[in-house]
Amino acid sequence: MTVHFCTLFDARYAARGLVMLESLEAQFAGDKTVTILAMDDEVPSMVARMGRPNWKVVTVEDIGDAELVEVKTTRPHREFCWTCAPALMSHMVQAQADNEIVAYLDADLYFFSSPQLLLDELGSSGTILIHEHRYSEDRRHYESSSGRFNVGFLAFLVGDEARACVNRWRQQVLDKCVLEPENGYCGDQGYLNEWPSLYPGLRILKNIGGGVAPWNLLAYKVEGTASRPTVSGVPVVFFHYHSFRMVSVGAFSHVAAIPAWGYDFSRESQRLLFSRYARKIRGVLKRAGRLGFTAESDLQHPVREAVRALLRRNLISAI
Repeated sequence: MTVHFCTLFDARYAARGLVMLESLEAQFAGDKTVTILAMDDEVPSMVARMGRPNWKVVTVEDIGDAELVEVKTTRPHREFCWTCAPALMSHMVQAQADNEIVAYLDADLYFFSSPQLLLDELGSSGTILIHEHRYSEDRRHYESSSGRFNVGFLAFLVGDEARACVNRWRQQVLDKCVLEPENGYCGDQGYLNEWPSLYPGLRILKNIGGGVAPWNLLAYKVEGTASRPTVSGVPVVFFHYHSFRMVSVGAFSHVAAIPAWGYDFSRESQRLLFSRYARKIRGVLKRAGRLGFTAESDLQHPVREAVRALLRRNLISAI
């Protein structure tokens, strides 16, 4: 069975997307295709120069969704990116034969093990696979605004139920895709709250190694190695690098990183989960710069502020 992976990113997130896809290539040994929805004009040439020949790049216009093209002219870029994920999934599910698997991946994931370990949880009767945020106690209040489930990794076994789900989701985000936590809207994500009550074939991921992220990391004991980290004794399948930020310090470029903006982690978590990722992102950014692509950092820090942040352990070296 072929697994059809898809993702989307713009030039600013391209380094994350490329690192994510290379980790997928390293870990997933099964038959697969990879489709990238380019969210700006620079991404196709970046992937052509920096990606792999088997990665397919499509544009919003390529997927043949007239309603999606229409909202592109009226929505802010961030909201439009959220709108595109369900539309891309709808396109991918419609394009594949029954019993194939389509999986959506956020650009800021990184695979330490094969996602096949997660896809196996579909079993013989599952049609949709989603995962909970599993908020740590200090972040449990996030659920009211960010939802029970996270969109970062979703999988569908193509068939009638999968088509019904993605088509409904696509229409929902075309109708409304905003960040209004006070009204229960969190882009494309809040809509997943109702899925367990709608789709009998839905499976909620049990493996805690899938979906490890800043919002749940404090619930686990982080051990292992930088190439094979574990959380509470379970191997990490993928980490979601939400709010990861590359930082330019003074006149230098991309010499440090903030592991997750708004979160604070132990030195052990930084060593096992963040330092290696920061080096990989920095390497892609440097290569992109040499090839003439935009390689801007997320944040600028004056040298004095950066030293203070390092002493507070809010920055990690990316050298």
